[in-house]
Amino acid sequence: MKIDGGCHCGAITYEAEVDPEKTNICHCIDCQQLTGTAFRVTVPASEDHYRITRGTPKIYIKTGSSGARRARLFAASAVRISMPRRSVTDRKSTASG
Repeated sequence: MKIDGGCHCGAITYEAEVDPEKTNICHCIDCQQLTGTAFRVTVPASEDHYRITRGTPKIYIKTGSSGARRARLFAASAVRISMPRRSVTDRKSTASG
């Protein structure tokens, strides 16, 4: 199955060919911190089936709670969004920032 996506700010975009049967849900602390939720959903893509279509990501190495070292890619302009906040103009619960 062909997929495409990118970072929240749009600086990095990608496309990949994946097997949806290999979709994974992880509840580890690192995944919870990355998403700000109780879990993260991922699907692996081999390097020969993955292509960055816009931007050049920055990379850092993170050692997970399991001890495994993983390369994390992110946009140079990325700002971590920890939670949505209410808009100043209307008091409805809308994400801003």
